[in-house]
Amino acid sequence: MSEDGIDIIIVGSGPAGCTAALYGRRLGLSTVVFGDTPGGNLYMVNSLNNFPAYVDGVGGTEFGLKLFQQAQGEGARFTMTRLDRIARNSGGFQATDNNGRILDAPAVIVASGRVPKRLAAGGDHLKGINFCSVCDGPLYRNRRAVLAVVGGDNAAAQHVLTLSAVAETVYLIHRSRETAMDAAHAALLAGLENVCVLPETEVVRYVGLDDIEAVAVRSAAEGEREIPIDGLFLAVGWTPNTDMIDFPVDITPEGYIKTDNRLMSSVSGLFAAGDVRDTDLPQVLTACADGARAAKHAAASIAANRPRG
Repeated sequence: MSEDGIDIIIVGSGPAGCTAALYGRRLGLSTVVFGDTPGGNLYMVNSLNNFPAYVDGVGGTEFGLKLFQQAQGEGARFTMTRLDRIARNSGGFQATDNNGRILDAPAVIVASGRVPKRLAAGGDHLKGINFCSVCDGPLYRNRRAVLAVVGGDNAAAQHVLTLSAVAETVYLIHRSRETAMDAAHAALLAGLENVCVLPETEVVRYVGLDDIEAVAVRSAAEGEREIPIDGLFLAVGWTPNTDMIDFPVDITPEGYIKTDNRLMSSVSGLFAAGDVRDTDLPQVLTACADGARAAKHAAASIAANRPRG
């Protein structure tokens, strides 16, 4: 146990982090969680429809808050601050948050998730470029708005489903011939009359001075043209959130943390859980499972390395 009396530092307050905190406490470990949003990116999910037992789905914000409250009820400490830096020290690890608070622990679980990517189209200063349809979609209600979603996976489909209820027209723009979304999402989109899908189409630049007014797109069939829009929502991929790690650790070419079958990274005592690690199924369900397993193996690692007297 560190000088601060902390066993595990958890980076991230999303599904993986909250579940790791819950299991860490139930294993009798002192647990501190860094992260300023209960549930992490779950607030971006309008309805979570593939989590077992929620037959009619559950709102992402509601689900995330319940995870947070459950872990907190078990005694996990949430700093409600973001972590700036994780460094190594003689006792394991030292964490520094954005308020300058410093804590030490023999084990760390990185469950910091990932952040949305931007397009290389320039004009990121323009208002009306969004990443969360649940948060920003309602701003376009009752405006006869024309909106565009860029992307072709389930996240893009979720944006379209949310925005179709508030906009007059929603364009779904993606570069591939076929989307990467699952059959359930594709079926839901197929029934929406105000959705226009533009496959094999690339956004080449944004148009506007202060607010986005249009996107210039290019396709083999129609060449380059401009589509007037009132708002743009991006779902073009993710970047793992690992900038706070201040020492070498093995990662994939895309930047995700490599882990073994115990979810330990290449650095002893440093574990990873959820979307930040190299996983073949980045889902809320698997993130929760990762959090539980990471806490279990972190506890075993702490016990194995604790000085015996």
